[in-house]
Amino acid sequence: MLIGLAALLNPLAAGLATSLLLDWGLLAHGVVAIVGGGGPRSRQWIEVLRGLVAFLFGILVLFDPLAGAMSLAWALSFWLVVCAMVQIIDAVRSAQDRTWKLLMAAVDLLLGSFLLFSGPSEALAFLALAVGISFLFRGTYLIAMALAWRERPRT
Repeated sequence: MLIGLAALLNPLAAGLATSLLLDWGLLAHGVVAIVGGGGPRSRQWIEVLRGLVAFLFGILVLFDPLAGAMSLAWALSFWLVVCAMVQIIDAVRSAQDRTWKLLMAAVDLLLGSFLLFSGPSEALAFLALAVGISFLFRGTYLIAMALAWRERPRT
């Protein structure tokens, strides 16, 4: 919840920070996959290839953070839309926490759709806003669930 609030207070810095975190994560994954994929098993070349792609994309993001932020924004938009669909299905199947699940699905669907159709500068700022709002709602949900769990009767 606190991370969501921080992202809402300074969205541009949070968007750039998110892009840089993506960059370092890709570079680290690339190096580990390349080093770890060189073993004798026959399918490890796929891991080396994945590592090379991740490392090269990490280099690209390092030199063009806006392109990395846009890629991350599009990936986040698809992720939010898919999460919304899964949450709707889960809410329909289960009566437990149906209201919360539908609320989170609506928020994720709205944020994901808006982010998908934003321009580059709006996407960078909105990336941080989407992360902040989503984390804020998820944090609130987790706090509500923890309080409900504490108040349940012990058997």
